[in-house]
Order: sequence, then structure tokens, then C-alpha cells
Amino acid sequence: LADQWRTTLQTALVNALQRRQPARIARDLGYLWRAGVGLVLITAAIVITLVALRKRVAALEQRVKADERAIDKTQTHEARADSTQAHRHRRFLGLATRAADPALALSTLRAVRGALIWFLVLLWFAGSVWALSLFPQTTPLGEELFARVTRIVFTWISAALLVRIVAMIIARVARVYGSKGSGPANDDRARRVLRVPTISNTAVALSAFVIYFVAILATLSLLGISTGSVLTVGGLVALAVSLAAQNLVRDFLNGFLVLVEDQYVVGDYITIGDRSGLVERMTLRVVQLRDTAGNLVTIPHSAATEVTNSSRNWSRVDFRISIDAGADAHRAIEVLRRTAMELAGDSHWRNAIVEPVEWAGVDGVSNDGIVVRASVKTAPLRQFEVKRELNTRMVEALRRAGIALGSKDPYAA
Repeated sequence: LADQWRTTLQTALVNALQRRQPARIARDLGYLWRAGVGLVLITAAIVITLVALRKRVAALEQRVKADERAIDKTQTHEARADSTQAHRHRRFLGLATRAADPALALSTLRAVRGALIWFLVLLWFAGSVWALSLFPQTTPLGEELFARVTRIVFTWISAALLVRIVAMIIARVARVYGSKGSGPANDDRARRVLRVPTISNTAVALSAFVIYFVAILATLSLLGISTGSVLTVGGLVALAVSLAAQNLVRDFLNGFLVLVEDQYVVGDYITIGDRSGLVERMTLRVVQLRDTAGNLVTIPHSAATEVTNSSRNWSRVDFRISIDAGADAHRAIEVLRRTAMELAGDSHWRNAIVEPVEWAGVDGVSNDGIVVRASVKTAPLRQFEVKRELNTRMVEALRRAGIALGSKDPYAA
């Protein structure tokens, strides 16, 4: 055993003496000089790339802000007049489709910029630790940094890089998902584009929380703190918070399901309870509606137990009109069919009507009048203006046909 220790100590002393020789120090200084030059060149290249990315990010930020202003302006106009509501709705979807591409590109560039910055920090830190370990005078400090600080720093830099990489992957997947469709005017693609930012941001936030939580546990383990007690205390705190904020948690979960299931998006006309209006803004917690009176109604997602979407893919006009009890019902139905067909053939209304008459017939009979009812299938959000125009044309058509209007309310129960 003594011989073994003598050999070990002699080898260590010889190595220590060799490291202190001028030739060894000169060689290590040469390594350090070349490594420093390489680090400076890599840093310069990354800085140049970051400057170019900064200019590109600034340009995209201006473009996104311009698109947001255009979308806000369109939303404001939608709430002022119903006569051009559907046209503005389509224009809004088109603007949102065009705005999504620069927004997703901006998110990707920001993720790349952050990844480059963290890579540069990691590179310099690793180079500094390596430089300290070259010389006997600084070797203890280098070993201490490597044993303690380096592991902690490496853990957090790795976590930050992983968050950036996950964000880039999510942004890429979101871009591919949002670009599906036959063209920029495709309604399904527009709906996906409106859902993608919220879903992608939520996925990024959730993945970042998980990664940083694991990094915290790893840091505590490196510092010699038991992670079991931390998890126990954290579980108790999480349980207390979840019990105290059940409605808030329910809001977020319901909001995420609304986005995933595509129940409604910004620009849809929906009814929640006794509130109806255009969806002007939505987050994971609330949805905001602009009603016909111009009021902005905020509803938590947990309160939306039953939602009626009047603008998903297509809409329908439930048309009813009352005629005199002694009038010819068959003739009135024929007038209604002909009027609806003429409206569908009008160049101004051709794109608003999908199917002029799905069905038509007598819906109610009484001494006050006969209710003639028909169903007209329209494009999304065009049902209101189509109904008003059909009302106007039917009054004129019935007058020309000599059919008098009845006194019965066609919409009475």
C-alpha cells in the first residue's frame, strides 16, 4: 500500500512540476490564444447574425402591428352596421389569415435569437472554465466552478435552450397547420389561423413550466436539498391554490377545449345564454362579444355551458310571413319560392345564398291569418341581410299578386 501511495504521489508531483514548466505554460498559453481567437470569431459571427435578426424582427413587428390595426378597424366597423356585416367578416378573416404568417415568423425569429444568445453565453462560460483548468494556480477555482456552478448554469442554460427549441418546433408545427387549405379565402383555414396563436402560446407556456420545474428540482438536488420535501410542500400548495381558484382553473380548461374543438373563433356570431354578438376577442379565460347595441360583453368560458354558433360554415334564414286567412295558401307558397329564387339569381346576392329554398309550406293556421314558412340556406353571417331583403321583396310580391297580409304574428308561439 505504501508503494502504491508513493507511486501515486510521485506521479502527481511530476505532473504538477511539468505543468509549471515554462514550455508547458507557453504551450497552454498558445492553446488559450487560439481558443480565444476562435471564440471571438464565433462571437462576431453570432453578433452579426443577431443584428440581422433584430432588423428582421423590427420589420415583422411593424407589419404585425399594421395587420392588428387593420383587424381592429375591421372589427370596429362590423359592430356599427349589419348591412355589410358578412362582407366585413370575410375581409376580417382574410386579414387575419395574412397577419398570421408574419406573426408566426416573428415568433420563430425571436426563438432563434434567444437560442443564439444562450448558446453564446454557454460557449463563453465553458471556455472560461476550460481556461482556468489549464494553469495550476487557477485549477482549484476551475474545478470548483465545474463541480458546482457549471452544473447549475449548464442545467438552466440547457433548460432555456430546450424551451427555445420547443417553442421553435411548436411555431413550425403551427405554421404548417395554419397554412393548410385551398387558399387565403378558405374559411376553414382562416378559422385555424385564428386559433393557432392562442393554442401555440398555451403549448409553449405549458412546456416551459414543465421544463423549468424540472430544472428547479435539479438545481436543488445539486445544492444538496432534498427534492422529496420540496415536492411534498409544492403539492400541498398546488392543492390549496386549486381549491381556492376552482373557477379560474375551470375557465382555462374550458377555454382550451373551446380552441381545440373549434367551437367558435374571433369573428363568429354566437349566442351564450341570453347574450348574442360577434366574438371580438377571446383568451383562455374569457370571450368578449360585441352585441348589436355596441356593448362589449365579457363572459368566462366556464359560464358558457351552451353556445349557439350562427356563422359556422353556413347559416340559415327561418323565414315566416303571415297572409290573410282567406288567401290562397298554395299561391302564396309559390310566390315565396319564386321570390327566393329571384333573390338567389340577383348578382348582388348570388354569393350570399347557398340554397334558395330548402323547404316551404304552411306553418300555422288561425282566424287571424295563415303563416307561410320557408328555410333559406345562406353563407356565414349573411342570414340577417338576406332576411331583410327577402322581407322587402315578399311584401312587394304579395301586393302584386293580390294577396293580403294577415294580422297573426308569424313568430308567436
